[in-house]
Amino acid sequence: MENEVKAYPGRWAGIMKPQLLLGVIAVLLVGVIILGVVLLQQPQPGNDATVVAVVNNEEISEADLFEAMYRQGGREVLEQLITRQLVLEEAENLGITVSKAELDQEIEKIVEESFQGSEDQLMMVLEQYGLTMESFRDDTRLNISARKIIEEQSDISEEEARDFFEENQGLFGEPEEVEARHILVDTKTEAEEIAALLEEGSDFKELAAEYSTDESNREDGGNLGYFGRGAMVEEFEEVAFSLEAGEISEPVATDFGYHIIEVLDYREEVSPDFETVQDQVIDTMIEQQLPSAINDLIQDLREEAEIEFLL
Repeated sequence: MENEVKAYPGRWAGIMKPQLLLGVIAVLLVGVIILGVVLLQQPQPGNDATVVAVVNNEEISEADLFEAMYRQGGREVLEQLITRQLVLEEAENLGITVSKAELDQEIEKIVEESFQGSEDQLMMVLEQYGLTMESFRDDTRLNISARKIIEEQSDISEEEARDFFEENQGLFGEPEEVEARHILVDTKTEAEEIAALLEEGSDFKELAAEYSTDESNREDGGNLGYFGRGAMVEEFEEVAFSLEAGEISEPVATDFGYHIIEVLDYREEVSPDFETVQDQVIDTMIEQQLPSAINDLIQDLREEAEIEFLL
């Protein structure tokens, strides 16, 4: 667990359910690569006779290099580039464009949701995958274009949307949430000593900064922000949702250690009516249908296209 915390530092790292933490890491790039296409920086064509290396006086030409690269996966890359071209052409035929503002907004959303608002973390992941920000923006633009094509072709009826809303009301509105902070220590004795200090009037934030072993939020007074049910391990969650705002718990044991929890605020669940969130419902349905719809779109475009392989 320590390795996970170091790899993905965050406000919940010391208490979030491990499977949720891993899930966040697993989808770092999923919002960008819907088509399964990682945009490769294409080499500029040059003279086939251009020498790229000399080994014991024997020359290796650019043509030799490209031929070897093609044999080692070039057909797959070519297929991806064909798919990319078909999607872009279909978007153009439908008059679909992606503005700079839309692109910036989508990237900001990805950074916020998958990288805790840190563009530096995004850049680090791109570097690990051998990608640049420019190629990332190109892939994001392709993603938006594909989604717009699916939206253009979608014919979800109001009845279908209403049925979906009734079956998935938990996806809409606002869930029950608490805002809490905690102090995490290794032993029950330490937790009891800290509880006693709080009883005597010591400041929670100062104690968290001094004693908490949860480095992801210690400097912020142990603040975990708002979270709903299912985000934290069961023992922690049960206590957090049982406290009133302003209450501080007794020591709570979990696999991470012993916690002193203070609830700062509580938000009741809000369940909207269908008319209020109808557009959101339709957007959610389209989003869920997107993977299969993309596959169908690509298949249809390839069947209609004239594709000639020259390699």
